[in-house]
Amino acid sequence: MEIDPLGIFLGALIVSAQGLSIWFFYWIWKTKRKSAARAESSSRAETLKSGEVRVLATFTGLRGLPWIALASNNLNPVFSIERQQLVFRVIRRHRRAYADLLEVDVREAYGTFNLIFSFRDTPLTFVANVETAARGAQALAQLPSGVQFSGRARSALQALQTSPLNGTAMR
Repeated sequence: MEIDPLGIFLGALIVSAQGLSIWFFYWIWKTKRKSAARAESSSRAETLKSGEVRVLATFTGLRGLPWIALASNNLNPVFSIERQQLVFRVIRRHRRAYADLLEVDVREAYGTFNLIFSFRDTPLTFVANVETAARGAQALAQLPSGVQFSGRARSALQALQTSPLNGTAMR
């Protein structure tokens, strides 16, 4: 009995094509499911107090390493922008005055938009995952004018200000 190389090649090609088609249908299903969940969460009525920002999770990180978290909270995260201070919870509730802020930065990846707050007196940062760039820009717009923004944060804020859906003037 001889082994036909063409038969082996065609068999491997068919198995590979079937695997790719299964993966493709799974990818479509996953994408549709995520976009439906995102549409539902963004259409849900916001019932937050003034100054509170809806976040998916909060993190404590190190300055200069934005994607490395030392601690996280996705069970009961808190992020509020008050008149004199930021209020946030990762492990416990913190209150930090705006004068303590060194810089506010943003980072964006697939399905996440993070606000990164660096402080003058510590190498630790506070990171809030606000899910969308629009929600992040709205949170940035609530901060007082004396807060130092990075280039990415200024771009996100300018994108909200120049948005045709934005009917009100910001800062």
